[in-house]
Amino acid sequence: MAKKVTVLGAGNAGHAAAFEISLNGQEVMLFEHPNFAKSLDGIRQKGGIEAVKELTTEGKIVPAMMSGFAKITGLTTDPKEAMDFADIVVMLVPQFAQETIFKLMMPYLRDGQIFVVLPGNFGSMIFRKLMKEGGINKKVTFVETTSIPYAVRVIAPGTIYIEGKKSAFSAASLPASEINNVIEALKDVLFLKIIPLKNVLEVWLSNPNMIMHVATATLGMGPMESRQGKIQFYAEGCSPSVAKVLEKEDEERLAVGKAYGLDLMSFVDVVNNFYELNMKSIRDFAEHTPIHNRMPNDSPKSPKERYISEDCPCGLVPVYDFGKAAGVACPTMEAIIRIDNIYNDADYFKSGITLQKLGLSGMSKEQILDVLK
Repeated sequence: MAKKVTVLGAGNAGHAAAFEISLNGQEVMLFEHPNFAKSLDGIRQKGGIEAVKELTTEGKIVPAMMSGFAKITGLTTDPKEAMDFADIVVMLVPQFAQETIFKLMMPYLRDGQIFVVLPGNFGSMIFRKLMKEGGINKKVTFVETTSIPYAVRVIAPGTIYIEGKKSAFSAASLPASEINNVIEALKDVLFLKIIPLKNVLEVWLSNPNMIMHVATATLGMGPMESRQGKIQFYAEGCSPSVAKVLEKEDEERLAVGKAYGLDLMSFVDVVNNFYELNMKSIRDFAEHTPIHNRMPNDSPKSPKERYISEDCPCGLVPVYDFGKAAGVACPTMEAIIRIDNIYNDADYFKSGITLQKLGLSGMSKEQILDVLK
């Protein structure tokens, strides 16, 4: 029997998820915020989503990993219709929009629903806090993943190019004890291997984007900004010297995990698992990744783009804050955050995802771990 899945967000990743879930025989309702309803027009006109076989960019033909056409069961900007449709809800929106979208959905939550946040970015804790403040006591299982499965872009209304897809990623549930039930429920929805983690904190500390994206973009922003992104982000941006900084950041991340009793995988082990690779170091991955180096020029054009504006406050800042609470110093991460504050006229130490925002301020390590169970 086909499962009914609501996909929240009709951006790049939302298009890809709706396409693949529908292509594999499930019923999909695709929701978009009313302010961005035009994102649905192309799909409505086509009657579904088309994934092209290849993309020509700067004279180079790049084959797609996945292609075809998938009909979409329903399109809506109505939160009630979106939530009433499905037992499984998959949220694929930028982190800055997650709280806004959840507030729209929150009145229509139902007991027994599975609510998946890709990537997690502490969504489960923030959403639970919002539910408590709103007096909503529905028994919802939240699932957080370490990343989004797809490298994808919308190239025309209702049309996408899927450059690549992970073969596996990690996830955890809140409550933590539900993870095995969740994996069984999602096997016909996400179509990749799900590696179960101990709790959502392990998910938050395992997101590889915070290591690869932020420092690479920060330290290479001069030429990236000057050339308007016409640099190959991984192979050129993550040079041998920059990779040394990333290695230090990764050491700090592993130390924070250890302080909370978590045996985290290194960045290299994570990407080897996700993409079935055999890389030996961060620089080896950056120089030779077959997926991320397919496009000739793919760097951010300014520090306002998500590699810094999202992955710094939502990735580095919480790791730094959890480390500070556990007495683990993260000087390399702190240095990058401070530079990014200057770049974007921000104070990510306050506006980012902090323990205070998660409702964990003042708690001991043991108390934090109890909450996450």
